Amino acid sequence: MSHLDIPLFLWINATSASPAWLIALARFASQELVQWSIAGIVGALVVGDTQVRRHILQIALAMGIAWIGARLIQHLLPMPRPFALGLGTPWLSHADSASFPSTHASVAFAFAAIVAANARHWLLGVCAFALAGLIAWSRISLGLHFPSDVVAGALIGLASSWLARWFQRRTPALSAT
Repeated sequence: MSHLDIPLFLWINATSASPAWLIALARFASQELVQWSIAGIVGALVVGDTQVRRHILQIALAMGIAWIGARLIQHLLPMPRPFALGLGTPWLSHADSASFPSTHASVAFAFAAIVAANARHWLLGVCAFALAGLIAWSRISLGLHFPSDVVAGALIGLASSWLARWFQRRTPALSAT
């Protein structure tokens, strides 16, 4: 945790004075947006052509690598969540599990990076990263993570996407899917 983490967290974390729509947006981003993204992936897998399926495989691989990487680091470096330290306001019930890095941010940025790398139009990549940023912001706003947790998660997601693309290029059976 850096010396900027606590002041930044307290600035971003929603309070009882925060507008209700802001808290609702953070909850949506942290819960429903993740589920809608997964539904979109499954839908694209079902109706997509071979190239779309190859991209979906990249997304799934990157998200899996990101999730495993984040969970491994959480196990090796168990850092407390803000609410465990008595900081801020938690707006969602959450176990007092390790906070660093954010698994939500890891997976969201892995998804966004693969979408951006394979997008036919740059705007789709921008939208994917905006949604990943929204998910990352929501985890701080809801009092579940420090800013360094989501930044580390984003970096893990980006590295995971690179690794998934590298692995798929070097595995002929996955490249032909």
